[in-house]
Amino acid sequence: MRFVFLIPDLDITQNWQIWSTLICSTKNNFLNNFLNNFSQFRRMRTSQLFGGTLNLMRHCLAARQCGLDAVLATIRGKDTYGDFAIPGLPFIRWADRRPDDICIVPDFVSDLADNVKGSVIVYQQSPLQIHTNFNYRPERVSIWTDSPHMHQLCETVYPGKIIEIVPNIVDDKMFPFISQAQREQGLLVAFPRKGGAEFIQATEKNYQALGGKFWSFQLLDGLSIHDLAKEFRRPQVFLASVEAEGCALPPQESMAAGIVVVGKNAKGANFCMEHKETAMIAETPKDAAQCLIELEDAELRERLARNAYAYIQRYFPAGEPQQFWQTIAHRYCPERYVEPVKAEEVCVKAVLDLN
Repeated sequence: MRFVFLIPDLDITQNWQIWSTLICSTKNNFLNNFLNNFSQFRRMRTSQLFGGTLNLMRHCLAARQCGLDAVLATIRGKDTYGDFAIPGLPFIRWADRRPDDICIVPDFVSDLADNVKGSVIVYQQSPLQIHTNFNYRPERVSIWTDSPHMHQLCETVYPGKIIEIVPNIVDDKMFPFISQAQREQGLLVAFPRKGGAEFIQATEKNYQALGGKFWSFQLLDGLSIHDLAKEFRRPQVFLASVEAEGCALPPQESMAAGIVVVGKNAKGANFCMEHKETAMIAETPKDAAQCLIELEDAELRERLARNAYAYIQRYFPAGEPQQFWQTIAHRYCPERYVEPVKAEEVCVKAVLDLN
């Protein structure tokens, strides 16, 4: 039995970027639908690495680390991500899947679930991509999601279906904790994506109007995950600017790295943000600017960074993700499941061996 994670091909060539721009700019509904069907549902290409895709890759790796046969699937069956993502994971063509495979289909192509003959899991990671374009009722079809907010939305859209919350995976090796004191003083980073640029600009303007001079704003965009990890070793603050998030990895990776998060909770997607406990929640640029004034206090930043790190550890690979895939292994492959040995049992055995 094999787990097959469907992801889009990455294509950062100029031709594909022009094609993507054409799709986004087309206002004719019929033509827009045709282009979307052709590009996303048939060709399955993207010009950037989305957090949802990265999360699927990390889950594939977690499944393999639990002893399961797990692969990534694309239309072409080749690793087109390279250093932009997680190298070393096996790829197959989506057309080469087997009837007994358990296929994990991302939300933006959820209609492809109807093409799978056996077990299929539709992974709902974005509130903007919850569709009823597939038959969700059969027992062979499962639905996963990633937050309490998404769980509530999915229960409304798919009544009578059991929705399972799956933990995000935050790579603590790629984003190691670095204390506030060891970071570049006054450096704030933000992502001008998904319409967040306006919020960032307005926040900076409001901050300066309050007399703020401590924080300098830097925008990060178009980086590979490895380059992003390097950049995340520097700033003290991350400004969350997106109105509606998917799996919301950037704030969680910030917390793992020791960066204080301030800004929007993305309609509940940033569920790891608790105001003045693990982060500073600010839904307007004016409120965000006031939070930044408060965050000039080094003691407050240090406390928030430590609290956030303590919270986010549950999503490190050895935490809830490992427990989740051990449960999945027991559910789908009971004959191959081996009860994990607890750390305390290893210690007891070591003491007995010494005696």
